Amino acid sequence: MSAQIVELLVFAFIAFLIINKLIATLGTTSDEDPAKHSSYFGETKELKDVTATARNARNGKNIINVKFNKAKTPNEDELRDAIVAENYSNILDNCTELYKNFPSFNFVKFLRSTKMAFGMIIESYINNSSNLDNLVDKRYIEQFKSIASNYGNILNNDALAARVSDLYMFGNNVFIKVLFTGENVTSKINNLKEEWTFTKSLIQSGNDWHLTNIDHT
Repeated sequence: MSAQIVELLVFAFIAFLIINKLIATLGTTSDEDPAKHSSYFGETKELKDVTATARNARNGKNIINVKFNKAKTPNEDELRDAIVAENYSNILDNCTELYKNFPSFNFVKFLRSTKMAFGMIIESYINNSSNLDNLVDKRYIEQFKSIASNYGNILNNDALAARVSDLYMFGNNVFIKVLFTGENVTSKINNLKEEWTFTKSLIQSGNDWHLTNIDHT
């Protein structure tokens, strides 16, 4: 065997050792590699919905429970009763994307559910219930707690009126502002008039919503 062939074999063996060392150090990029299924922040590509569902603490059922599995043409009379009059046209324009993702969305059922959520959120705070975490966005919960004592106890949740005052999309989320009004709904507020924003992820098929903001009008 010539010296040239021996030299080539030595270089080939060295290259083999280097490649093995690199693979051992850096790892592979096969389909089994979990890093391929993560973002740069470490979460998986299965995005978690930040808009959790309001759930009844006693029976575990959704409070905001709007079904999205059957197409429904919105009734104009229902919409006029469910939407703040001065914002009616703008909200209808913004409904195109909403109905595209959730064709069975029903304003009346949604508002009925948000009224229930209103009472339950305040009661969860008063009772120091862990259920509050399922009703309020975690990024807003501390701010909510800082103002929650201003409501007092729920006196008459049936006196609460609700209408959609705004609706818009941002990224993968839908934001719906609900104007709550009513007299003596809570023990510390005689004339309630506030906008509560409820949010849901558009990439999730569930019925999960979160309270994400309160505006005092």
